[in-house]
Amino acid sequence: MSLLTSRGMMVDKEAPRLAAVLASPWTTLALVAVAVVQQLVGHIDCDVSWFITFAEKVADGAVPYVDITDPNPPAAFLMLVPAVKLARALGLAVEPVVAALVFFAAFVSLTLCAAIFRGGARRSREDWGLLLNAAIFLLLVTPEIVFAEREHVALLALAPMLATLDVRAEGGRVATPLRLLAGLGAGVAVCFKPFFVLAIILPAVALALRERSPRLLISAEMFAAAALCLLYAAMTLLFFPAYTHYALPVIVDVYQPARDAWFKLALQTAAPFNIAALLALAVVSARGFAHPPAAPGFVLPAAARVCAFASLGFLLGFFIQGKGWSNHAWPGLALALMAWCFFALDPHPRARAAREGRVFKFVFVPIFFVAPALFGAAPLLTNLEEHAGLRAAIAGVAPPRPRLIAMARQLDFGHPVTRQLGGTWVGRPNALWMASFAAHLLSDAPDDATRARLEAWRRRDLAGFVEDVREGRPDVIIVEDKGTREWVLKQPEAAGALDGYERTAQAEEIEIWTRTPR
Repeated sequence: MSLLTSRGMMVDKEAPRLAAVLASPWTTLALVAVAVVQQLVGHIDCDVSWFITFAEKVADGAVPYVDITDPNPPAAFLMLVPAVKLARALGLAVEPVVAALVFFAAFVSLTLCAAIFRGGARRSREDWGLLLNAAIFLLLVTPEIVFAEREHVALLALAPMLATLDVRAEGGRVATPLRLLAGLGAGVAVCFKPFFVLAIILPAVALALRERSPRLLISAEMFAAAALCLLYAAMTLLFFPAYTHYALPVIVDVYQPARDAWFKLALQTAAPFNIAALLALAVVSARGFAHPPAAPGFVLPAAARVCAFASLGFLLGFFIQGKGWSNHAWPGLALALMAWCFFALDPHPRARAAREGRVFKFVFVPIFFVAPALFGAAPLLTNLEEHAGLRAAIAGVAPPRPRLIAMARQLDFGHPVTRQLGGTWVGRPNALWMASFAAHLLSDAPDDATRARLEAWRRRDLAGFVEDVREGRPDVIIVEDKGTREWVLKQPEAAGALDGYERTAQAEEIEIWTRTPR
């Protein structure tokens, strides 16, 4: 027997053993344990921390978009109000309650998906185990610092709808109650951000075109999703009228136009990994690349198609939003990798060949295992501060449970450090992001009318900051850096922002200003 033959037999024996281990319930428990430990070791990121503060203030009677403001729609903080109330009832911090509720949401989502998949394609117990563990890894381990973000919760809510599209495309049956629940989950996802509708529409349209029937578009689950979105829109207008007066104009004039360059979004974010995973999947599933050559087309199973087109929908949403933030990129990559998992386990000869090919080994496998690092595994596992030394610098000069505000362009200077110190946030927005975005856009303003609108938003933000300092009387003003301080104080609206304060500490370039003793 030749060495090559012997080695091939060893590989053939080891592969089933590895698959059995990866599919085992012990691996399931290990992955869940890893996900839980990550959240115990690390901390909730700045976005979620800010919206917890927003939810707390609303629960205490603050008027949304008046007493506390943000460009995001009400779902961003409403989803956290139950966690705030439950934490208070239990006498716990809100952050661990948020994490626990997200784990519970993942359990509900996967349970619904399992119930839906029963009506679809037959798979072996081992294949189901592999798919479950891949889903747990992608949904609970890879999010890292994206954990509990709106994109994370949206994908958990959306997953049953994607499972329903798959089963119905395969000709299977899904019970009407499950279809309605799946549709409501999809509606919840779209309530977070309208861009997320692309992750529903693209796979549904792709499958409808393939079978030349609109039945997947005109269905109980689609009507349930649409009805929930319409109800949410009506409730927003009725109960949060300030959102339409404040947030929507800001989004149109400032927030949405302020975006990174296309080449940065395409090359300097997690998007290239998403694109590479989708392109590689298209290549290996293309019949035209088969040996011997086959008829043109793709051999992707329905589940892989659904995940791939949903991934494309989130990827398009990433580019439309144009900020390049990791939470915007995560769901697209997670779904692209899940599409690969469904394809790799398909019994089609092309799929079996792909599992042994170079694209699988050198594109899918590396991206799959590097995904946690792309979304902040190292900072989370080391509990790395957003800005090194900031918490200690503030604690060294501030009274216990301080009142804080930030003269900064980004929210991560004020959160989560305010909550970590047990402090109170006294600003209405989370940072001077509106003034910063407006100043950035002014350099390319196309006409005088646009320039006037941007100037008005810039002045409003800076004047509001001075008003918040005067009325909120913060113990600490966190100043992003000398350049930001000098720029803000040069503006007529904010000239006296630091009157009565002195710099008493510093963390790298960040300045800590406290009240001048009298």
